Amino acid sequence: MRFVLFLAVVVNSLDLFVTSVGIHWFGNREGNPLLAPVVRQSWPAFVLLKGVLVPLLIVQLYRYRRETPVLATAGMGIVTIALTAALGAWLGWMAGVITVGVGHMPRF
Repeated sequence: MRFVLFLAVVVNSLDLFVTSVGIHWFGNREGNPLLAPVVRQSWPAFVLLKGVLVPLLIVQLYRYRRETPVLATAGMGIVTIALTAALGAWLGWMAGVITVGVGHMPRF
């Protein structure tokens, strides 16, 4: 179970990193409808929310495993799968952008 906690926190950090790269270098937008307004209003608030509050909530969910082990385990699994899927979707989108961008570059 500790590995799942570690994986959830690492994937959240990677998601924050690739979201930052996508927004600042490629003009992406935040896909989460709850966080999208925060990105538009205050970048530091978004980074604090996604980089500090979300990992704290993941850790709190991990601590709940003693009180409600089935719910906490299911929650950790859902968080890990959701973050992994979001990261994978972004990487797939970026692969398409880079492939299309390379196809339109002039050849010397």
